[in-house]
Amino acid sequence: MVKGSERWMFWKGLVVSLILAPLFSCSGQNGRIVTYPGVELDDMQSSSLQADISFDTLSHDFGTIIEGEMVVCYFEYENRGNGDLIITSVESTCGCTTPGWNKEPLKPGEREQLKVVFDSNGRSGSQLKGVTVNSNSLLPEVRLTIKANVTNNK
Repeated sequence: MVKGSERWMFWKGLVVSLILAPLFSCSGQNGRIVTYPGVELDDMQSSSLQADISFDTLSHDFGTIIEGEMVVCYFEYENRGNGDLIITSVESTCGCTTPGWNKEPLKPGEREQLKVVFDSNGRSGSQLKGVTVNSNSLLPEVRLTIKANVTNNK
């Protein structure tokens, strides 16, 4: 008959094994590296042909602006990888925020700017808006933010 402490040790060992087993198994990947969901790279490609987007800053503060103003900022970025960088889409969280970007591939080492226009018409108070950049980079999604304090004083 199994005693209470032996039963506890059995279950504890089973749980630990179930947790650790996936960490040390090959999972049938056959020499492939999975870096992000849905993106697989051969071992040889993972370091040699991958784009890597790097922004100088991830946020911009317009400070206090007057309601109705359209303000513009630029986010500088660079391709620090070894493959061409392609921005596939840029999405904003609000119709008042409009992004613009170069749709041509960016070669390794090249720099570019992403333009963001914020229309404060009909807005007031503290505003925080997001812009999501999707690309073929090692980090396929980057979130940028803009903020402003919109006042109705003219």
